[in-house]
Amino acid sequence: MLTAEALAPLLIAYTRADSRDHSFVSSCAVQALQLVRDRIAGREVPEAIEQAAALEVGANLYGRRMSAIGTPSYGDPELLGNPARPALDPLTPAYAILRPYLGPGIA
Repeated sequence: MLTAEALAPLLIAYTRADSRDHSFVSSCAVQALQLVRDRIAGREVPEAIEQAAALEVGANLYGRRMSAIGTPSYGDPELLGNPARPALDPLTPAYAILRPYLGPGIA
């Protein structure tokens, strides 16, 4: 079973987070895993899929530190001029990954 402790180093690598951000990324991993598990709600989802979804959600949560227009990124050559804003719903990037395992979205 995937744990937040196992997810955190993967998320750090995935986001290429600075060492000063590791504790924040670890908290994003805890939140991401909980959000994904709440969405899965006991359905059978392979661990690799759960991990992929949690990485996407965690990266989205981590990316929220950037302003809507990306101004803090202007000094970073890897993010220079990136105006992308993370989705308001942190699960947005995970929906496509989880869709085959969650069934129809009928209320």
